Amino acid sequence: MRVVVLVWEGFLGILTIALIVVALLSAPPGQYLVLILAQAGALGLVATGLALSFRTGTPNLAVGSIAAFTAMVTASLMTNGLGWAAAIIAILVATVGGLLLGLFATALSAPAWAVTLGAAVACEALVNGIADGRVIPIDVNFPTYVWFVLFAIVSLGGALAWPALRVASPWITAMVGLGGSSLLAALGGVALLTRIHAATPASGWTTTTLALAAVLLGGISVHGKRGGVAGTVLAVLFLSLVQGQLVLWAAPPWVFQVIAGAVILAALLAGRLAELVAQETPAPVTPAPVTPEGRS
Repeated sequence: MRVVVLVWEGFLGILTIALIVVALLSAPPGQYLVLILAQAGALGLVATGLALSFRTGTPNLAVGSIAAFTAMVTASLMTNGLGWAAAIIAILVATVGGLLLGLFATALSAPAWAVTLGAAVACEALVNGIADGRVIPIDVNFPTYVWFVLFAIVSLGGALAWPALRVASPWITAMVGLGGSSLLAALGGVALLTRIHAATPASGWTTTTLALAAVLLGGISVHGKRGGVAGTVLAVLFLSLVQGQLVLWAAPPWVFQVIAGAVILAALLAGRLAELVAQETPAPVTPAPVTPEGRS
């Protein structure tokens, strides 16, 4: 299976490089690539959180909603004069909430996807309640490409570190999976806020869908049994480049949503085929030679 994942990451890397070349030929490279990296940084942090939850066997379906909630709380507190302390408060709230979800899921032996689905609904309601139909603008100056650097470091480092830890306790696994994914989703929400300079009451389900597409395209298994190292980074870059190219071609937004949905289904199929190919076939049993009785 390891070989299959490496081959897939190599193929995904070739596709990503090809799209980078297309992007360089389609638009002025400087500012356009910075915008792509900024977009990939926000989505990548959310996707890395989702990937962590899959690796730990605690899928967090609330990552997009947590990102939207964090962005809304940060923007709301910033307008009250708290500055960057608002982001720290919002991130801490999201992280503590994720840890509590991990404890709750483990204590009840409840599936993490169901627990986080309820949390996602609650986050969506809170976002709508805080926004009250308004867009909350903020005035911040932040180099947004820094979020991509953070995403790449965390994604690559986490992919290498987690398998080596060999954590056996379900309590620790759940708290790392749901607490860590909530932290990364919250960082993604702040990254998105600094990129668009406003918090909107838009649903976080779209972000969750895009993160799921990136995670599955990157080779992470929904069962937590398979995962590479660079797959999530390459997949996020690939999807960000595809979305940017569609914008340059003036394609309607729903086209990219259809592509993301198709990627999820295709990645699930490819993952299943990869598991079937990698399955070890049992070695044929050779019967022991029978020695004729009575031979001297």
